[in-house]
Amino acid sequence: MKPPLSPEDAQGDRGLRMTPPSGARERYVAAFMLGLALFFPPLLAVFDVPGTLLGIPVLFLYLYLAWLTVILVVVLIVVRTREDGTDEPSAEQDEAGR
Repeated sequence: MKPPLSPEDAQGDRGLRMTPPSGARERYVAAFMLGLALFFPPLLAVFDVPGTLLGIPVLFLYLYLAWLTVILVVVLIVVRTREDGTDEPSAEQDEAGR
């Protein structure tokens, strides 16, 4: 028979501390949803017009600007997450990992 678990082990407490949630995962999901919305075919059909803007077809201009927007949103998420310091392990986690 196995010995019974101590209360600490039963609760899952093994001396590791969880970092507070940064919300980065939710922001990445929101950026993905933004990308889905921007490249949704019915919305693309709105910009599929025969005209040009600055000599560039409107649809191409929209596609490039939408792609740039998604990239900039992801960059902002990464920068904001790094400023919060949530992607760097704390000293306690570093010592526990050794």
